[in-house]
This record gives sequence, structure tokens and C-alpha cells, in this order.
Amino acid sequence: MITYDMLKTLHTIGDGRNPIVSLYLKIDPAGEFVKRCRNLLYNALKEARKENRISEFQMQRIEGDLRKIQTYVEQHAPLWIKEEQVRQVVIFSSQPLRFWQVYPLPRTARERAIVDLSPYIRPLTLLLDEYKRYYVVLLDPKKARLFEMFLGSIQEEEKFVDVVGRVKTPPPRLRRKVDYAIYNHYQRVAEVLYDRYRLGRFDLLIVGGPPDAVSAFLMFLPYTLRQVLAGTFKAPVNLSIREALKEARKIEENYEKREEREIVEHLKNELARRDHGAVAGLQGVLQALMENRVTTVVVSEGFVEPGVRCPRCGFLGLEETTCPACGAQTVRVPDIVDDLIEEAVEQGARIEHVLDPALLADIGHIGALLRYPEEAGEPERPHQESR
Repeated sequence: MITYDMLKTLHTIGDGRNPIVSLYLKIDPAGEFVKRCRNLLYNALKEARKENRISEFQMQRIEGDLRKIQTYVEQHAPLWIKEEQVRQVVIFSSQPLRFWQVYPLPRTARERAIVDLSPYIRPLTLLLDEYKRYYVVLLDPKKARLFEMFLGSIQEEEKFVDVVGRVKTPPPRLRRKVDYAIYNHYQRVAEVLYDRYRLGRFDLLIVGGPPDAVSAFLMFLPYTLRQVLAGTFKAPVNLSIREALKEARKIEENYEKREEREIVEHLKNELARRDHGAVAGLQGVLQALMENRVTTVVVSEGFVEPGVRCPRCGFLGLEETTCPACGAQTVRVPDIVDDLIEEAVEQGARIEHVLDPALLADIGHIGALLRYPEEAGEPERPHQESR
């Protein structure tokens, strides 16, 4: 699982002498990514040599990493194709540093390979900022287990048992004491969750357990946590991690579908307004982005279109051969949507990926909410009297 602590560790890798290969590879059902991997690695090495980022001696040392990565991709390709949750694989390798890390991801970032003296972690940082982190709690009157779920993977954070109800059916004289202990147990769990939410450990909460325990526990949740409750499910507290992930993923998918419909409905309502608080289509979004007017980009997951980029000033377009901003020659890029997303993030805009392609099909698979209405972004042209 990707965490901020993991990124901090990756940031410390590197001694300033030995190069590291960073590969972001999209997985496609046809297996074309195996061939693309070879091309990406070759071009990364070529680019590093051209920009003099590493010496010829370092080039020789890194050839073993390139062979190791290519072999690993070829061996694991059939497994990744079968696994629906794996849509991209991130690999870091440096044999001189004895460093090797592989991260299968259910979401995609821009496909690339980079050879440098430190790992290229910016796309992972963007993923952490863009996607929601879930906390899953499994509990009954005696036990509680806390899990962290992010980008399709889950790990158990903590498990604790309160001394409650050792006698399955307590006598009447002890029943009130046992009930009080159960309430303390639920209160303790709620306080732990609230403290971690305040620390930014998760964005949304999922609760599972026996139905009576779940309904009783929800009464102890503070208002702040009830507002971020994504859903509940019925399960025993000793559920396996694999089954816990399966149940939590169902709730995550339903929550994201509701959220997708809401953001698309809001986007289309803004498009229908007279003052146009939004734009639709790739050309319109690119133009608004170049004017720094975008607050939120809403895009279909997997939407890809070629375009052009200016190597001098960063202008992004679709067909321009000459940059309209600085006059330099533009270069073709295979996926202008990736460049658009990176530029939007740099400007502080939110990115909302929509998994259902039908929701945005009628507006060109992409749209954007604006900082101010479209007409306001165009300067008034001075009136010229006829002569």
C-alpha cells in the first residue's frame, strides 16, 4: 500500500552516485505493455545520456537494471492481465544500491520511464493527493480491528480487545455492568477513529460487524465521523483480510458511483447556466487551463487523445504547430490528457476521474468547473469606429 511514510522513505533513497530506474507502466489486456516497456526503458536511457544526468560509467552499471525490469515484466505479464485490479505497475530499481520495489496500482498515472540519481515519485504523490483513503473498522461488543484501505489494497492497522462479557449470558445482577463495559468499548473505538481522522489518516469510514453491534456503535460516532461514513456491512469480527477487502471494495465502488453522478450532474448544470460556470470538451478545457481558470477537471477514466506541447513555455494544445504564446515550435505528445492533468494539479485544481464512460460521453469525455464564468475570462474588445 502506498503511504506518505513510504514516499518519505523513497525520497531518501539515493547516494548521488548510483542511478535509479523509475518505471510507470500501464497494463492493457492485449499485453502490448511488454513491448512498450522495452521502448520506454531504452528511451529513458537515451534521454538521460542526452541530458548528461548520469556518466558513461553509471550508464554501464544501470544496464543490469534495465534487463532485470524487462525480464520481470515479461514473467509477470500474464498475472497482471488476469488481475482486474492491476491497471498500472510502478517499479524502482538500482542494483548498485540493492534497491528494488514494485507497486501494482488499480489507477493509472502517466506512462514513463526515468533514469536519474533519485526515484521519480511525483506521480505517486499525485495519486496520494487525488484519491480517497478509507478506514475500515470491524467490531463486536468485545473486539475491534482497524484497517487502512487505499487504491485497492488493505492492511490491518490495529487490533484491541476490551475485557467485556467473558460470561456469555451474565446474571441479572451483572447485566448492567456488562452493558456499561460494552458502551465503554464502543466509546473507545469511536475516540480512536476520531483522533485518527483529525490527524488526516483517512477521508472516509466503513464499519462492519454483526448487525446489532454495528447499529449500536453508530450511535457513538461523533457528527464529524457520521458525515464521512461511506457505508456498513454485515460480517464476523474475525473476518479474513481478503474478505474484509472484498466487502469494503463493494462499499467503495457504490460510494464512488454516487459521487461520480453528483459531480457530473453539477458539471452539466453549470454548463447549462447562461454565464457558463464550466466548459466541456478537450479543446475548451485546454483553453481554460491555459488561462488558469480551472478549479476542477472531470474526466473519464482512461480517456486518451494526442496533442501538442510547447517545450519552451509549456503551452498545451491539440493541433498547433507553432506555440501561440511564445512562437516556439510545438512537439507532438501521444496523450495530451496526461499533460493536462499534470498542469491542472500544478495550478491547484482538483481532478475527478469518472469510471463510467457513459456519464461524460455526451460532452467529449472531459469537462471542467471554472473559477469564474467563461465570458468573464475574455477581455472586452475596444469599439472601433468606422471611418
